[in-house]
Amino acid sequence: MDTPNFYIRKISGSRTWPIRHRVMYPEMSPESVILPQDREGIHFGLFLPDDRLIAVISLFEGENGHYQFRKFATESAEQGKGYGTALLTYIIDLCRCRNATRLWCNARISASAFYSRYGFTKTDITFSKDGHDFVIMERMF
Repeated sequence: MDTPNFYIRKISGSRTWPIRHRVMYPEMSPESVILPQDREGIHFGLFLPDDRLIAVISLFEGENGHYQFRKFATESAEQGKGYGTALLTYIIDLCRCRNATRLWCNARISASAFYSRYGFTKTDITFSKDGHDFVIMERMF
């Protein structure tokens, strides 16, 4: 039987910050990727068998079964290998187990096709922040 080539586990919010910074906002200060809500979030990391953390995502529970994921990032050299898919699928399954009614995110417009492949649909809400264009995307359960 093959062993998985990665594993996913909970991590502290502070462990997400270096990857968030390198991948999402390298031109900004490292502090710019710290969310005021990080203490309330559940943070997950995807690790390679050598215990190297290569992808992160943060999940926040709202009201009425609504969950939001934020700061989803995979190291640039590891993108396109299915790790982001595995981490997003993990979060979708976790929300399903928690009887979520909605999972949503502020998706970069450039990444909206990726999220669409996993059942997320665009809302009419768009905005720009820090030089990037976003659309709110959601998946209903």
